[in-house]
Amino acid sequence: MTVDADISVPARALGDPARGRIVTALLGGRAIPAGELARAAGVSASTASEHLRVLLDAGIVTVDRVGRNRFFRLTNDEVAGAVEALQAIAPRTVVQSFRQHRVSADLREARTCYDHLAGDLGLRVTDLLVQSGILSSIRTAATGNAPSPFPAGPVVESLRLHPGSGPRPWSRGCLDWTGRRAHVAGQVGAQILEAMETQQWITRRPDSRAVRLTERGALGLSTLEATISACEA
Repeated sequence: MTVDADISVPARALGDPARGRIVTALLGGRAIPAGELARAAGVSASTASEHLRVLLDAGIVTVDRVGRNRFFRLTNDEVAGAVEALQAIAPRTVVQSFRQHRVSADLREARTCYDHLAGDLGLRVTDLLVQSGILSSIRTAATGNAPSPFPAGPVVESLRLHPGSGPRPWSRGCLDWTGRRAHVAGQVGAQILEAMETQQWITRRPDSRAVRLTERGALGLSTLEATISACEA
């Protein structure tokens, strides 16, 4: 027999502004030491440790131990998707400095959400996958396997897509909090982020989880979009 999920457990864990800032900092997909998370949350090291214990107990974050050091990260992409979805319904914070305005604009343009792309760039790539027929559609929380037979073509080759393996869905929708619709996540989202970084289509910005589309990436995406449009004509 199944029962409804107890959403009060993660809700209580996330129901503190400092813990909210911690999980938001972890949306970039990298493991971060406690001291850096304390600075991101604006709290002392001891207070950050208490917050991290709450998040660990709730299964929202996990910890990697390297010697005496501890590095924290979100447990999986489902947690990242839930946090991103909460951002879509959360009130916006007031921008109080030029730096905050710049970071906000950068995040809206392109950012990482755990191990995949989000923002305008993530939605642009998602639309490209749908237009090329690789994805029939993408909706929030939708899951799916890789197409069978797996297609060939410029999009697959340029973004280095492959069927993948393991229980994780090949494609999944993740609600984009700035675009207010789903961008692609799952294995295909991770494959695209890795391919675009490897080919230097994007670079990560040093002070946030925003990424920048390079000239090479802009040319590559424009070429793919033009190819798909020509095929549709």
